[in-house]
Amino acid sequence: MKTYIRNRRLGDYDLNLVAVIGISTLVLVLQRYHPLNIDFPSATQLFYYLLVPLAAGWLLFRDKPGDYGIRIGRWKPAIILAAVCLAAMALILYGVGKMPDFRSYYYRYAIDWPELLLDNALFMFAWEFLFRGYMLFGLEKSIGKSAIFVQTIPFVLLHFGKPFLETLACIPGGFVFGYVAYRTRSFLPCFVIHVGIYAMMVFFANC
Repeated sequence: MKTYIRNRRLGDYDLNLVAVIGISTLVLVLQRYHPLNIDFPSATQLFYYLLVPLAAGWLLFRDKPGDYGIRIGRWKPAIILAAVCLAAMALILYGVGKMPDFRSYYYRYAIDWPELLLDNALFMFAWEFLFRGYMLFGLEKSIGKSAIFVQTIPFVLLHFGKPFLETLACIPGGFVFGYVAYRTRSFLPCFVIHVGIYAMMVFFANC
């Protein structure tokens, strides 16, 4: 078994592919049905989306956090891509933030910005790691660049319940996020972009 795990294959089966798809699906189910009763922001997501995949990768294949995008990566293109994405989204969000569906979803009677940003940053860190870290770089070992498109599927599905246009935009958005992570060899730029998008969406919907 040690040989199979080291080679990530068992006969005709790609154990790496099975593990990444299986663990990713499992943590999404567990997060939904068995949230943790811990008084800490986004504790459930940090545990299921971050710690469980990291532990599984190490136990099964001795993968390190850097193998799943927890690293600085190519920082120069990361800065450029993050700046371009945030600038483009600022223009878009300024317009959609006035639409009734978006205002009703993102409107807050009172906003504690430090608390909001901290909670969102912790959640987004775990979220982005699962999709643009664990899934993207994990699946890349098995299917190459096509991992960019596969990780988009659960990313879009988890936006069900949000405004229709936002969920629809997550299809190309997921491709862009996947490309940014793949190009920079890190999920961190996607984390920065996603936190920025959320903060702008709340700001424009409430101003």
